Amino acid sequence: MTLADRLEMLRSTLSNCHLVAFGDAEARLILKAAHATSVPRETLDHLCEEATTCFATADMLGAQGASANEALVLTEHESRVYLRADNQTDFLCVVSALSENPDTVTAEGLRTLQEISGVA
Repeated sequence: MTLADRLEMLRSTLSNCHLVAFGDAEARLILKAAHATSVPRETLDHLCEEATTCFATADMLGAQGASANEALVLTEHESRVYLRADNQTDFLCVVSALSENPDTVTAEGLRTLQEISGVA
């Protein structure tokens, strides 16, 4: 199964998911994304920047025992779940409607990220 297939499978598994993106936090780049409608590169760049900011903040708090591999951003229209692999560079961003359960998104996202990190 390709990276694109795995991202699309995750997107279709979550009923209210708009976009799933796989990126490299060190390179600050979204490498692949799955989405139903066209997404401008600027939007993907913004998601990547938000992910690196979330993880950098979590790393600063990590000395105090905070988990640095998950972040949740809520807006008035959507939720964005960021998940970082153990290698600290690979990450997933899952953008979905607020009605999507963040625990489900996190569980499915982590499963997919573990599969991808072994492939990518």
